[in-house]
Amino acid sequence: MKLKELIRVTINTEMEAVSAYEVEAETFGPAHKFGAEVSALYTRLAMEKRARLKVMGGFFKEGTGFRKRHTEPARSVEASLRTNVSRSEKSLVLYADLYTQLTKQVFRDGISVML
Repeated sequence: MKLKELIRVTINTEMEAVSAYEVEAETFGPAHKFGAEVSALYTRLAMEKRARLKVMGGFFKEGTGFRKRHTEPARSVEASLRTNVSRSEKSLVLYADLYTQLTKQVFRDGISVML
């Protein structure tokens, strides 16, 4: 994947994760035995991803303006966790690829922090 395309895919993947975390925080918060903890976890993860998107937007001058995407929540917390682990593994691969393609050390340092 070329650098520009890789940047876009990485940003879109992070935006999808934010939407999913927010939906799951709302869905599992009141409906689960440990709902408050689950909701707090997903809300914190969504905030971390949003902060990461702002940093990436500053690095690459790429649009990271966020609009909520329609996502369906998982059927259970366990299924949600499996999906989120899979999504995180994909993100790690994207960030690692991005790191290897960047030539400016400033950008590489920023991406290494995200990794």
